[in-house]
Amino acid sequence: MLELAVVTKINKKYAKVRIGRNSACAACGKCGMTQNQKYIDITVENSCNAVVGDTVQVEIPEQNPAGLAFIGYIIPLLPALLLMFLSIHLWQKDWLGIVMFFAGYALGVLIVHLLDKRKKHGWAQAPKMVQIISNNQIIQNKGE
Repeated sequence: MLELAVVTKINKKYAKVRIGRNSACAACGKCGMTQNQKYIDITVENSCNAVVGDTVQVEIPEQNPAGLAFIGYIIPLLPALLLMFLSIHLWQKDWLGIVMFFAGYALGVLIVHLLDKRKKHGWAQAPKMVQIISNNQIIQNKGE
């Protein structure tokens, strides 16, 4: 999805941009804007060398919330449940099953942490600046 945003702050190679609410915001939810918010500020890489006050076009990529939820919640549960059921089945002690559940969950969190480190926090695509749009173009587009 492409959105128009105004650059409010520059910090080295990143820009803070403000995206205002529009008519499509009611059903979307991609940017995380709540129903009562009039705008949202996000940080994007300043790939177009914009300056404060520029209006830019920002691409907000499609996200897969189910995939991210699987990584964050299900992957840690798999070793936890596996160790719990194995320990209860092999040693038939409930308390050991509880201990092994938490040990397995800690192992699962460690696995997700190592995967995240290897992937360099790249599970979800970040919004990116596409182009700088001059004020004249915006006025012309609104009038058409």
